[in-house]
Amino acid sequence: MTSLDQVRARFARNDGLPFADVLTEASILQALNEHGVTYRDRIFGPVTTIWGFLSQVLSDDHSCRDAVSRIIAHRATSGLEACSPNTASYCTARRRLPTGVLRTLARRTAEELQAAAAEGWRWHGRDVFIADGSYVSMPDTPQNRAVYPQPVVQQPGIGFPLARVAVLLSLATGACHDLAIAPYAGKGTGETTLLREMYGALKPGDVVLADALFDNYFLVCELRDRGIDIVARAQYERVGSRVLRSGPDGDALVWQRPNKPRGMTGEQYRRYPKSPVMRQVAVDARDKENRAERFKVVTTILDASVGGGQIGDLYERRWSGETCQADCTSSDRWCSTPGGGYDQRRRAA
Repeated sequence: MTSLDQVRARFARNDGLPFADVLTEASILQALNEHGVTYRDRIFGPVTTIWGFLSQVLSDDHSCRDAVSRIIAHRATSGLEACSPNTASYCTARRRLPTGVLRTLARRTAEELQAAAAEGWRWHGRDVFIADGSYVSMPDTPQNRAVYPQPVVQQPGIGFPLARVAVLLSLATGACHDLAIAPYAGKGTGETTLLREMYGALKPGDVVLADALFDNYFLVCELRDRGIDIVARAQYERVGSRVLRSGPDGDALVWQRPNKPRGMTGEQYRRYPKSPVMRQVAVDARDKENRAERFKVVTTILDASVGGGQIGDLYERRWSGETCQADCTSSDRWCSTPGGGYDQRRRAA
């Protein structure tokens, strides 16, 4: 499997703007038009700035000076007049990039990759998406603190604003299909809540692959109502659940609807089934230190043609998402935010 470091190395060997050949000007202009973005005809227009920014993220240098030098090289090979090596204009243009445009481009590129994936890359003919979360720290600016306050455990003035992020990664392509972001702590900032914000990126027939944090009764029922299955590590033995039948491919469990959560209306609560049937599979695996490990996986996939071993094997492939996040967060990265850049730090699995 190609790692992010190998991809970075290929792009780093290009002295110009390699993304100009991958993310076309026409596709960027279409996204700009969809978001109603107007701009002047200048050297650091949004198209060139996006190309430069993406090259900056994947370069070994990560500096704005390196990005501008790549833009100069690209202009030279295109027969255009070289611009000043001063980085001020580029940095200003980068701050102007609308995050909505970047998100649209990322989603669209991921969808194109998924559509072009070979049928053999799918699991039982279905698209599988890894749901996972992490957090990012960012410069301690007033703008960032206003939107992403420091955690309460940090004393004022000695920490950094933190944000929680959740992503949907394609198991077939590794592409990020959607991302949701919220303050690190507070009501409505958990990873399950953020996954709900990304339901629109999923379609009937998809499978969500997730860790024990997503073993949530209400989340599972919501996904199932949308025709989406989930495979997640079992978090605990539920009180009141019972085994309907057992077999070599797992146990059929009857879950009991838990008590109504605070903040949920009675009408909303009654929409959830009282006793949904789930499937539980025992998995023998090895952890990161190659030690034998045994755990259970729950899923809404009840199809008898899908063996329990296949469910277990699929869950073990979730580690691909963990290593992908580790690749993405293993070195300093700068991203455009209202308050400046931020570097990502990997959450413990």
